[in-house]
Amino acid sequence: MPNRTFSRRHFLGTTGLAVGALSTGPNILLRGQDGAGKRLNILQIGAGGKGQSDTGGVTLNHNIVAMVDVDKNRLEDAAKKREKHHLDAGEKAPPAPKLYQDFRKALDETHNEIDGVIISTPDHTHFVAAMWALKYKKHVCVQKPLCNTIWEVRELHKAAKEAGVVTQMGNQGRTMEGQRLAKEWIEQGVIGKLQEIRLWTNRPIWPQGNLKKVPAQAPEFLDWDLWLASEASEPYFEFEIPEGVSGKRGNSVHPFNWRGWWQFGSGALGDMGCHIMDATFSILNQVIPTKIEVESGETTELCAPMWSNLKYHMPASDKHGAVVVSWNDGSRDGQPNKPERHPDIPEETFKKASSGMMFVGTEGVVYEGDAYCASPSVYPLTKFTEVRKGMAAGTIKKTEARSPMPNNPQGEWAHCIVNGGKPSSNFDYSCPLTEFVLLGNLAIRSGQTISWDKDAMKVSNVEAANRFIKRAAYRPGWLPG
Repeated sequence: MPNRTFSRRHFLGTTGLAVGALSTGPNILLRGQDGAGKRLNILQIGAGGKGQSDTGGVTLNHNIVAMVDVDKNRLEDAAKKREKHHLDAGEKAPPAPKLYQDFRKALDETHNEIDGVIISTPDHTHFVAAMWALKYKKHVCVQKPLCNTIWEVRELHKAAKEAGVVTQMGNQGRTMEGQRLAKEWIEQGVIGKLQEIRLWTNRPIWPQGNLKKVPAQAPEFLDWDLWLASEASEPYFEFEIPEGVSGKRGNSVHPFNWRGWWQFGSGALGDMGCHIMDATFSILNQVIPTKIEVESGETTELCAPMWSNLKYHMPASDKHGAVVVSWNDGSRDGQPNKPERHPDIPEETFKKASSGMMFVGTEGVVYEGDAYCASPSVYPLTKFTEVRKGMAAGTIKKTEARSPMPNNPQGEWAHCIVNGGKPSSNFDYSCPLTEFVLLGNLAIRSGQTISWDKDAMKVSNVEAANRFIKRAAYRPGWLPG
């Protein structure tokens, strides 16, 4: 059977009467999709976890010539699984990839051999790893969020433009049919005038809140100093989990719990915002909010809160008036911290959705109880029936360009490198999207409503919040000269 580590869901698109479906079958990239069959040579930074699923979308069509991971066990395991993946697909095992623990050394030694880099590491290393790749003018595909500070997002965007390379962020919803349908329906008046948008997630599903660092002994397989990357050197630590703080994934930051720590991750927003806010950003024509209101649980200098409520005030665009986008995450008093259910959405339908979105109009709601806007519906369902008929008759038109590789952002990125074109979540799109997401963290960390001056890249009403726009410092040797 195919190696399930590399399996992925596929949105199957729409016919005249159906919005689409998801399949959990193995990913099989059709030969011949990439022009004359050119195989790219790719460096994989981050071998375990997301690194395996991210490269699973390209590994049969292209060559993974080198892998990087600070964890020796995950690095060696990923190399074995890559070989097995090819054998399971009926192919001859490819040459063994070169293995590294330091991405700087990997890029310095292999840059003449590679075409592109896939980066699937903790958030705090996205920027420095991508900048190192751009130093050598390599195409880059970076997991979401692109960075965990707004200054890094802007600098990365600038550097990628100067390098002239093909870029992509790994937010698969942007490649799906469903997000495009939602935008087309709303723009063509299916729900009347768009009034508000409600977004939510059950994240965090890891410990955060008021955590305390506890000195500990680093495991032998982990190079802790390389894991810290550009962060200031400090002894390895684990953490105490206070009573009432959820999360059952142990008490070490590696390999999963870094998400709740400001220096390494971006909390629930960073983990899921670039997915759940993606359709909103597209539908609102990529405008940046001018004001963000906040309410949250306890927030410390070290960690994000266990829950937060945000209201993003979005300016009018040429297609929509000014709207408020609400964001709810986490849980409060043991209950999911979700927005108010719209009366057109059935209670049981809403209850089942741990993450989702509601686009509320004057004449109905576009609803998706999923993080990616993969298969949206229209409520009331009588209106959805009309939508299906309109799609079949051609009165509801397809106006958005479709992805050549739905639900496969890494495959789409490789396809565009070979064949030309711009990936759906190229940095011109995904850098502003990431900024939109991270502005919520500026509000959470400041604990106050903030007003954002995007041209000056500054919070105009709370001076103290501006210290969170950029990292205080980078360790010498981690930003390319």
